[in-house]
Amino acid sequence: MTSSHVLAAGQQNAPAAIRKTQTHRRATVPLEPYWFMAPAVIMLATVYLGPMIYAVMTSTTHWVLTEPGSETIRAGLENYKDVLGAPSFWQAVKITLLYTLTSVTLSLTLGTLLALLLDNELHFASFFRSIMLIPMVITPAVIAIFWKLLYEQEQGVLNSLLVAMGFAKVAWLGLDHAFFAMVIMDSWQNTPFFMLVILAGLQSVDSNLMDAARVDGANVFQRFRYVTLPHLVPYMLIAAAFRGIATMNDFDKIWLLTQGGPGEATTTITVYTYKIAFSSFDMGRTTAIAMIFVVIVLVASSPLLRHLFRTARRPA
Repeated sequence: MTSSHVLAAGQQNAPAAIRKTQTHRRATVPLEPYWFMAPAVIMLATVYLGPMIYAVMTSTTHWVLTEPGSETIRAGLENYKDVLGAPSFWQAVKITLLYTLTSVTLSLTLGTLLALLLDNELHFASFFRSIMLIPMVITPAVIAIFWKLLYEQEQGVLNSLLVAMGFAKVAWLGLDHAFFAMVIMDSWQNTPFFMLVILAGLQSVDSNLMDAARVDGANVFQRFRYVTLPHLVPYMLIAAAFRGIATMNDFDKIWLLTQGGPGEATTTITVYTYKIAFSSFDMGRTTAIAMIFVVIVLVASSPLLRHLFRTARRPA
């Protein structure tokens, strides 16, 4: 074979070799970033995944704190069957979902109205904005004690005002009003959060769109309906998702205000779990309730989160 034939064969094989080398280089993934991420992943797995696995294992035992050695007695799914078959559990689920829906809806509505009011150039707007943020920074225990004093039937502030105006006293923490008293307390605390988030959304509305709407003859309500509200939807969903999950987990305010009573009128799942844990000391059944509650929170919040992610992926 002559040198010209060798050169021609080399030129034909060169592109294939180059392509193979490039493919090999593309297939090689650098591992350095994963090594830097490893400590954080290990820490998160230890802090979250480890206790979750332990809780699942505990929920399948007959562990009662007053019975030494009972933590080793396996129960399988018996705890879950007992919990799901208890009418009091489903009553607590009903109260929890109704409390969350009512409180978040009321807080969102009031927060939106306050944000629209403070978005205008009003005198002392910054002062009122600071005052309205106070409930958000007060600890839940103090809020519960504060509202319990307001709701006190004999010498409470609310009933004193009603008597001064000629009305009869109201049993705010009685069977007929305790649930709504709990909702009002939670809404008072969380309305500033919605106001703050929605106010940030209002201040990021494109002024050119508002000017174009004015030029087209749109009135105030039409500008809010077709320009402002679509822009605020992601902000509302984010705030509602955060507060909805937090409200379903609310315990301290409810316990200090009503302790779940009267009867089961304000017994949410967290209060129900606490009562089971410290009345029967049944850790297996209590952990099973907690695991079911995790599933309920995920199922209840998934439509809102799905809609939020779908809105976020939508092109502007």
